[in-house]
Amino acid sequence: MPPPATTLSLRALHDRFLLAVLFALLLMIPIHGHAQQGLPPQGNPHGDLSDPMLPPPGIVGVALHLTAERIGDPAGLFIRATHPLGPAVRAGLTHGQEILAVDGQSVKGKTYREVVSMIRGEVGTSVTLLVKTFSDVKEVKIIRASEAKLTEEEQRI
Repeated sequence: MPPPATTLSLRALHDRFLLAVLFALLLMIPIHGHAQQGLPPQGNPHGDLSDPMLPPPGIVGVALHLTAERIGDPAGLFIRATHPLGPAVRAGLTHGQEILAVDGQSVKGKTYREVVSMIRGEVGTSVTLLVKTFSDVKEVKIIRASEAKLTEEEQRI
């Protein structure tokens, strides 16, 4: 007898979560040889933050997850986590929402690093995300914050 439909959907959600955790852990493992060649570690999608070619330090306080339902399917870009004191939370963003566009540019066909570069910017400037929520699609304007300031505020709590 097949399990009820709710069990299947919970199982699929559980499997996606496990894949997200595995993917996050894999990003943390440096690939041997990159540091010796002067390249940024492969485990850090933002690269070496001292590199002048990287985007400015303003962040919105989200961790992103690039996913596809099956191998070969189109990938989606989802909010994996939000900083509890970050601008994204204040703007109403939460885990599981899909980012469709940044400042009017679709994320389709972009690499993870390209999207990170689009979202990051100067502290105090704004970025507009087109986000698919659980019930609709909405545009959200977010003012970028300093990662150091968010860390400071978090330590005070």
